[in-house]
Amino acid sequence: MIKPFEKIIKNIITTPRQFTEAKMIAKQRSLPKGDVLHTIIARDNDAILVTRDKHFKKLEDISPHYKPENII
Repeated sequence: MIKPFEKIIKNIITTPRQFTEAKMIAKQRSLPKGDVLHTIIARDNDAILVTRDKHFKKLEDISPHYKPENII
């Protein structure tokens, strides 16, 4: 399944600073830490965040997100 995309997939390592920032923002905004962490990772790596999860609307100030059907 991933084989066709191997040339464009980038391996990303999450940093302790990103975990700390995600934990703080998640607590402040009452959001899941994982959602916040994904947003921070996207921001820090100039990645495109693709999701239908409504929590990401509250994180637009950190990184934009897109629905799959809107980027095709």
